[in-house]
Amino acid sequence: MKRYVIAALASLALIPLTLLAWGFGLPSQYGESFLGELREKYALLCQPSEKPRLILVGGSAVTFGVDGTLLEELLPQYEVVNFGMYAALGIRPMLDLSREQLRQDDLVLLMPEQQEQSLSGYLGSEALWQAADGAFGLLFCARWEDLGALIGQFPRFAASKAAYFVQGGPQLPEVYRKASFDETGNLRTGLCEANTMPGGVDPTMPISFDPGLLSEEFCTLVNEYTRQAELAGATVWYHFPPMNQAAVESGSDPDVFCDRLRETLDCELAGSPHTSMMEAGWFYDTNFHLNEKGSQVFTCLLARDIKAMLGDSSPTPEAAVEMPALEQPQSVQGDDRDANCFVYEAVSGGWQITGLSESAGEQQELILPASWQGQLVTGLSADALNGAQALKTLVIQQNITALPDGAFAGCPALETVVLLQTDPAALLVGQNLLEGSSCTIAVPSESYDRYCLSYNWSPYAGRLTRWEDSPL
Repeated sequence: MKRYVIAALASLALIPLTLLAWGFGLPSQYGESFLGELREKYALLCQPSEKPRLILVGGSAVTFGVDGTLLEELLPQYEVVNFGMYAALGIRPMLDLSREQLRQDDLVLLMPEQQEQSLSGYLGSEALWQAADGAFGLLFCARWEDLGALIGQFPRFAASKAAYFVQGGPQLPEVYRKASFDETGNLRTGLCEANTMPGGVDPTMPISFDPGLLSEEFCTLVNEYTRQAELAGATVWYHFPPMNQAAVESGSDPDVFCDRLRETLDCELAGSPHTSMMEAGWFYDTNFHLNEKGSQVFTCLLARDIKAMLGDSSPTPEAAVEMPALEQPQSVQGDDRDANCFVYEAVSGGWQITGLSESAGEQQELILPASWQGQLVTGLSADALNGAQALKTLVIQQNITALPDGAFAGCPALETVVLLQTDPAALLVGQNLLEGSSCTIAVPSESYDRYCLSYNWSPYAGRLTRWEDSPL
């Protein structure tokens, strides 16, 4: 009996050793992902420069929003460093990685996305492990208080890395990979040509100017960073990122938010949120990601704002580009067997599901229909499924273009949500989709990696599973 106990304890002891071997010993599996670019951007930040640098710090709104080559042409006195990465990583690690690299006469523009998570001290532990895969020195941007979250996330990172090592690296969409960046840390041309969002806007990612978004932790971080920059002889300004005008909440007052910024931050505010709010046609796949032409427009606006702050009255040319047309919704063939189980409301482009009909009854499985009365069903309201007490499996077809936060909270028995959409970028989702629900989300097997590593869906990677055979 004693031998069995010893063997069992030895086996348990091998588990953490195995995970450590997988996590740190295997070749990098995430190095070619979008996050794999962080090491290159950091290397660019560390290398010597002949001129003062203009360092743009933020999330992917900076990556997609600023054409660094064009900005250097408009501001030839600076060397531009695009240090924008990924909102899921958080603004804090970007600040902590860059603060020790600031030099005399550097100009830093802080450009976090206008969202609660970005305007906080959040650090995405899963994203940081992936970014540091093969360059583990990047982990030193974490703080002691992050240690628990990083340790807790490590087993999943190590196991996923081992699985990719055996099965082959993650399959990534073209733009969300390291190869999308050039040697200067800017996105290559020809990747983001037009708005891919249905209707031109992501309804799950509204843009608010509520002053309450500015957390005390965020303001403390920025003020500490500003003081350290000043000690190094650098200057820090705050500038709004590009924002989809169509996503701005009705009644939201940018000027009130700016007043709050000036009251709480020690750095100056450059430009105006009003000029950073742009028409939907200039955007790509989120309310903060510009397409290629939109990036040129915003870069010219940014250069003009910087010149104004510097007292430079020389003219700044406008980008000579035409706004790409918005894509028109395509008809989708699908399964409408459960169409009578729902209540609908007419919206632009078709129908939205707003509730359950008596026909839904005590059904344990429901399929959201593709059409109703000959018109496309495009989405559902946050409370549309409330009252589905017996529902265990929900199938969502490719016609649904957005899922609201808390969409499944009213389904206490729900176990699995099955997505038929193969392209995660075509199904918009917010940051709190699974609020109030313990269900898992099954996605097409061939799209699993893309969902796990996509901009919008990566926060749900721990709840994603694969389905092999069509559920219809």
